[in-house]
Amino acid sequence: MEYLHSHNTLYVCLVFLVVFIVIKSTSTAFKPGLRSIPGPFIARFSCLYRPWKIAKGDAPDFYRRLHQQYGPIVRTGPNTVDISDPKAIPIIYGINSKFLKSPFYDTFHPVYEDNPMPSMFSVRDPVQHQALRRPVAQKFSMSSIKALEPFANECTNIFVDAMRDLEGQCVDLSVWLQWYAFDVIGAITFQRRFGFMEKRQDVEGMIDALDKGLYYGGIVSQVPALHHWLLGNRWVAKFIAMQPFIDVAHPLRTILEFTQKCIDDYDRNSADHADRPDFLAWLRGEETKGKPMPNRDMINHLSNNLLAGSDTTAISLRAIIYFLVKNVSAYHKLQHEIDQADQAGRISEYITYAECLELPYLQAVMKEAMRCHPGVSFPLERVVPEGGATFSDIHLKQGTIVGINPAVIHHDKTMFGDDADAFRPERWIESSEAHIKLMDRHLMTFGYGSRTCIGKNISIMEMGKLVPQIIRHFQLEWASDQPEWNVQTFFFAKQHGLKCRLRRRQQVPQP
Repeated sequence: MEYLHSHNTLYVCLVFLVVFIVIKSTSTAFKPGLRSIPGPFIARFSCLYRPWKIAKGDAPDFYRRLHQQYGPIVRTGPNTVDISDPKAIPIIYGINSKFLKSPFYDTFHPVYEDNPMPSMFSVRDPVQHQALRRPVAQKFSMSSIKALEPFANECTNIFVDAMRDLEGQCVDLSVWLQWYAFDVIGAITFQRRFGFMEKRQDVEGMIDALDKGLYYGGIVSQVPALHHWLLGNRWVAKFIAMQPFIDVAHPLRTILEFTQKCIDDYDRNSADHADRPDFLAWLRGEETKGKPMPNRDMINHLSNNLLAGSDTTAISLRAIIYFLVKNVSAYHKLQHEIDQADQAGRISEYITYAECLELPYLQAVMKEAMRCHPGVSFPLERVVPEGGATFSDIHLKQGTIVGINPAVIHHDKTMFGDDADAFRPERWIESSEAHIKLMDRHLMTFGYGSRTCIGKNISIMEMGKLVPQIIRHFQLEWASDQPEWNVQTFFFAKQHGLKCRLRRRQQVPQP
C-alpha cells in the first residue's frame, strides 16, 4: 500500500508540474502586447525555437526570411521580438537610449580567477562600460593610430611576400586574412606577432578554439539561463577542463593565459621598452603617470583586443576581397584608382591610413562590402526599459527583449535602394550628400551609439592599408571549384573557402 501511495503521489506531482508548465507557457504565449505580433507559432511557446533554427549557421537568411514572411516586427521567442524597421535604430541604440544589453551577452564574459570578467563588449551596465572605456579611449582615437601603423606595415610585408611565394597556386585567403588580422592585433597589443603567417598554421590552435567558442556562445546565448548550468558554472567548467576523455576547446582561457604571459615578459624586461607604442607599453606608461590599473583590468583590456579585433577585421577583409573578385567592374575601378594614385605619388610604399582615406572608391568599396556582409549577423539584443516602447504601432512592455540584425537592416530597400541586395560601391559616391549621410546613420557594421566598437579605427586602418596593397601588387581571380564561399554564422558571420589565385602584376604603365 505504501508503495502504491508513494507512486500515486509521484504521478500527481508530475501531472501538476506538466499542468503548471502548460499554463505558464500558454499565458506567456498570449501575453498582452506580444500576442498580436506575428511570427512562427512555436516561437510563442518555446525559447528553444531560435537555437534550433540557427544551429545550421544560416542566421542572416533565417532572419531575412522571417521578415519577408511576417513584416517589420516578428516574435521570435516567448519574450523576444526582432525588428527590421530603420526608424527603430536610434530609439533602441541611440546615444541616450535607455535600452540596455540583454543577458545574451553574459555568455561572452571571459572568466578570470574563477569569476566572470565583463569586457567592454559584454558588460551590460552602462556605468561599468564607461568605467572600462574611459582609461583606454585615447589609445583608440584616430590621432593615436599613426603610431600603430608600423606594426601593420610589418605584417603587410609578410603577407605580400607569402603571396609572391604562392603565386599561381590556389590560395585560401579566408585563412590567410585571418592570420594577418590576428598577427596585426597581436603586434599592436604586445609588439609581438603570434606567427600565424610565418609558420603558416593556426598557432596553438587558437583560431580553431575561438571558432568552437563562438559556436557555443552563438547557440547558448539564445537561452542565456543555460550558460549558468554549462560553461558559465565554475564547477562544470573545471570538471570539463579536468576530464581526460574529450578535448574541449577553451579559447577565452587560452587568450587570457597568453595575455598574462606577455605582461610577465614585458615586466621582466621593462627597461628595454621605453619607446614602444603598443597597448601594453602605453598602459604601463600611463601607470608611471599616476594612473594605476589593477592587473584584472589590464588583462581585460589587452585580451579584449585579441578577442574582438581579429575575427571582425578578418571577416571584413574577406568580404572586401570576395565582392571585388566577384564584381569585375568594381575591381577594375579600384585598381585604376590605386594605379593613378601610385603614379601621381599620392601613396607611399606602405600605404598610410591618411592616404587610404583619400581614395574615395576604396572607401566606398570597404563600406559597401561591410554593408553587404556585416561581421555581426545576429540581432543586437536590448531590453525594453521602464515605461515600454512602441514600434510599428505595437507597444512592448518593459522587459521585452528586442533586437535589430545588421544583416537584415543593411538590405532594407527603403534605405539603400531597390538594389540593396547587390554589391554596388557607387551608391556611396553617386547618391546625394544628404542620402549618403542617411545611409551612414543606418549602418550597424561596428554597432551603434554608445556601444559602437571602440576598435573601429584600428580595423579600418588595417583594411585601408592591406587591400590597396594587394590590388596594387597582384591580379586576383576566383580559383575555387565552388561558385561561392561558405558562411557559418554564430554571432560572427565567418566565411570559409575564399580561394583565389594571385599573379604578380606587370609594371603599371605610365599615363
